[in-house]
Amino acid sequence: MVNIDKIVESIKKQIPEKKYSIGIIIGSSFSDIIDEIQDKVVINFKDLNGLKVLGTDIEENKFIFGRYHQKDVIVVLGRIHYNLGYEPEDVSTIIYILKELGCEKLILTTSVGAISKKIKVGDIVTFNDQINFTSRNPLSGSTYDKYGQKFIDMIEPYDEEMQDILTVTAKKEMSIKIKKAVIMEFAGPNAETISETKIAYLLGADVVAFNICCEVISAKYCGLPVVGYGLVTNYASAYSNSKIKHEDIVYNRKCASNYYLELLGRFVENL
Repeated sequence: MVNIDKIVESIKKQIPEKKYSIGIIIGSSFSDIIDEIQDKVVINFKDLNGLKVLGTDIEENKFIFGRYHQKDVIVVLGRIHYNLGYEPEDVSTIIYILKELGCEKLILTTSVGAISKKIKVGDIVTFNDQINFTSRNPLSGSTYDKYGQKFIDMIEPYDEEMQDILTVTAKKEMSIKIKKAVIMEFAGPNAETISETKIAYLLGADVVAFNICCEVISAKYCGLPVVGYGLVTNYASAYSNSKIKHEDIVYNRKCASNYYLELLGRFVENL
């Protein structure tokens, strides 16, 4: 078991004594956010003794502390992906570190595939519920019980007030209409089959993605309000006339990167 308290103690020795009240988890594909952070302190995962680092992109996994759109934030750049060999409790570790460092609100960003006809590529959606289809749970078997019993309520996994602020910010300041969506998570890294996509739709999902549900469960356990919003980068397999190509997803994400990050900054200002 990772010694979270020791990691937090090590981090605190390297950063200014400020109240970093907002945590943001964002994929390395949106690394341009680093340029917008002022007075930043960067701490790589690999430099924190006891924090697991796997895969070939460990240089991209880091905590960034600084001033972002008038707020003191902690940005986690590079998501913990199961397909690299991480376990659900490794996801929890990152969330608990944010909590212990003083975060009071958590923003989760991700790319998603659309399975609802009302959602198009290029849209931004905010999540109002989730379906964990991975058979993984960060609270199962974990010995870290600092925040009490683990039979937690999940009626409202995403904070409604934060969703409303995001939606209003997008509409009033950027003329973007954000749609609410139910997200279903698959384990990945492969795309979903046609039948899996159809099952997701029948179960009430609007979009599909990897690696977010366990973050939400962990946040709920430690009492950290969370909002999730996603950029629609592709249509899921059963609702597309062409095969899903990773390079197409990367291209669509790059095209939308500017307004996606602009919305994030404006949202942080309004929190």
